[in-house]
Amino acid sequence: MEEPIEFSVCGYGISAQLKISWSIDNLGRRFFGCKNHGSLLHRACRFFNWFDPPMTPRARVVLLRVLKRIKENEVQRRKERLCWFIIFVVCVVMIWFV
Repeated sequence: MEEPIEFSVCGYGISAQLKISWSIDNLGRRFFGCKNHGSLLHRACRFFNWFDPPMTPRARVVLLRVLKRIKENEVQRRKERLCWFIIFVVCVVMIWFV
């Protein structure tokens, strides 16, 4: 059973949102951040508090490898779709002019 999440409140009294870091150093690590962080409409709030402990070096290596493999698969799929699109266009052109 998961333990309940304790919500943090920023200096403006706003409940902070639980977000996920996508930086290389803290990949997948959750943190609380004010929803007005970097806002142009409101004075920017700099409230920040880690929710998760730091990852072990091994976990970071594994996660980075998985992300690299996902990106490689996405690139391969784009190439395959482009190839099929070119084949389709060539067939349409050949039919049109024959």
